[in-house]
Amino acid sequence: VVLAVSAPRALAWWNFAARLPNAHSVSVNGRPWPGVGHRRASGGGRRNDFGLDFAEAELQWTQELCMSDSDGDGQSNGEELGDPDCTWQPGDVPARTTDISHPGFPE
Repeated sequence: VVLAVSAPRALAWWNFAARLPNAHSVSVNGRPWPGVGHRRASGGGRRNDFGLDFAEAELQWTQELCMSDSDGDGQSNGEELGDPDCTWQPGDVPARTTDISHPGFPE
């Protein structure tokens, strides 16, 4: 029963993560944070400000979402996720794959 309930959530996460540059590399204070759009690292539950903005962008990496600073830390979401020029498309390798920060928590 747990597998039947967990599987859709896991599949949803992988689907959303594929829509964001470096989503699999996001961490907070060195702790992996696969639920990028949520307040909990594991995802699910309440969304953080980036998750709310991602939902508003219809769950797509748009120019506007990339250029926004969801967490108000002075870095655009694109800078935090390794796409400072907002040119990334699903399936591409982002411009930067290191020093990825979380767009939903000011760091």
